[in-house]
Amino acid sequence: MVEKKLYKVAASDIQYPFRVNLFMWPHRTLFFGPLNHLRMHSLGSLAINIGVYKPFFIRTENSDFTPTRCVIIPAGCMHEMLGYGNIVASLIIERSSPDFNYLSKRLPFNTPYLMQLKSDKWVTCLQTIYELKPSKTEIAELINQLFEDDSKEQAGIDPRLGNIIQTLDKLDIEADISQSAIAASEGLSSSRFRHLFKEQFNVPYRQYKIWRRVLSGLSSFHKVDNITNAAMDAGFSDSAHLNRCFRNTLGVNPSQIFKNIDRFEV
Repeated sequence: MVEKKLYKVAASDIQYPFRVNLFMWPHRTLFFGPLNHLRMHSLGSLAINIGVYKPFFIRTENSDFTPTRCVIIPAGCMHEMLGYGNIVASLIIERSSPDFNYLSKRLPFNTPYLMQLKSDKWVTCLQTIYELKPSKTEIAELINQLFEDDSKEQAGIDPRLGNIIQTLDKLDIEADISQSAIAASEGLSSSRFRHLFKEQFNVPYRQYKIWRRVLSGLSSFHKVDNITNAAMDAGFSDSAHLNRCFRNTLGVNPSQIFKNIDRFEV
């Protein structure tokens, strides 16, 4: 169990060193650190972004910059962010996770709209993680409490897509399986598969595959500590290809994340 001392609320005037932290689980990724500017980009999964100490600014293609403390960013939603060097956390949640199911049953989020969240519990949780540096297991437990996690709660997607995602999770990321073969494995035509996938995941299957490779590149970098080798391990043609996809999905080059990283746990 996480000790009660982890729930200490931060004093607003305390200054902490701004260092990147990155934690990865099978269906969650948590990043936080200093944010300056993230160019216009879209994620392959839903994210909850939290200003750990101060608000940040966010806009979509069709809106102006707006200050916010806690916001849901749906998969496929093009957005740009400004943080002026303040710490921002991003909890990325995969569509096939219980976390996503919990949110989808309670909140009416949908592409291309951002959705503001009541921030108190999120801010307290992320301040706790950033300041007290609990173990990765304790971090997962803290996040579970945010979602009132129930491990028996299912992800709420079409069973055929669920089977396909499970198959993809078991395959080597470099495996080049055609869309038609993936669809046929569950008795779907290519066109029906594309429609169903976009409807339930908010992004096309091709974009989702790139997203999976970007996350795999993150994980590989933890093992090899070399961007070129990480790119090859994740199925990219070279580091430039990984950099381009990284910018399109996360708004920055991978070097901007890893050059000042404090903790990186997979």
